Amino acid sequence: MKSIVVHIGLDNGQDARYRVAVDIARAFDGYLTCIQPATPVDAYMPIDPFGGAAFIGDAFEKAREAEDDQRREVEARLAKEGIGWEWHRHAAAPARLLISHSWLSDLIVVSAPPANWAARLGSPPIAAEVVTRAPGATLVVPETAADFAVDGPAVVAWNGSPESCQAIRAALPLLKRAQSVTLVCVEADRHEDLPPLQAATFLSRHGVASEIVQIGARGRPVAEALRDAALDRKAAYLAMGAYGHSRWQESLLGGVTRDMLIGSPLPLLLAH
Repeated sequence: MKSIVVHIGLDNGQDARYRVAVDIARAFDGYLTCIQPATPVDAYMPIDPFGGAAFIGDAFEKAREAEDDQRREVEARLAKEGIGWEWHRHAAAPARLLISHSWLSDLIVVSAPPANWAARLGSPPIAAEVVTRAPGATLVVPETAADFAVDGPAVVAWNGSPESCQAIRAALPLLKRAQSVTLVCVEADRHEDLPPLQAATFLSRHGVASEIVQIGARGRPVAEALRDAALDRKAAYLAMGAYGHSRWQESLLGGVTRDMLIGSPLPLLLAH
């Protein structure tokens, strides 16, 4: 993974995203592209043209100053990391910017959505937008992540779907470095397209040994069963296909991807 895109923003997940992206870039001798969405002027335009302009102007200037301060701080850290990097700052929606820089990248690093995402049907989180529209892999990082163990154990959620095939291909550079790889199949989430043995065969052709584990849900949601399996194996991350149904359908009715994104205790490598 030589080309890594990371979202830079003034939010609680920023430090975790930075640490994970830098760890991966250093491990692969890669290059980091930092995407910082700038505050758009129209976000602070007064509704009443005859009042509030001075207050709105001050708010806009403070927002831009905060972004300038963040850029100086992050660039100072990057100068000590020993990796190549570049900075892009534009006034546009964060997901749109990240997607536009993803076409020749190997990985996009974003944060997990807030815990109350299920109630926000009008505005999808950045992670959901990027996963469904970016061509490559997306690494969704929880706020609690302090680093990323590239050589740690890896778990792949396998259900035989086209999305899980895409995920295993996207994760291959990481899986080659993992100390162990486990293909976890939850009985309640089985598809008949491709059995896990074919996934294991694909990995073996790339020099990756894997173990196939089939588990029962035992009354748990599929997402909970997958999380438990990953935590039991002390996985550094979990790779899985995303949005076998439409994102809109999952937002309304629920789905494994949505349930995994909310409150995941470990990074998720997702591909659609």
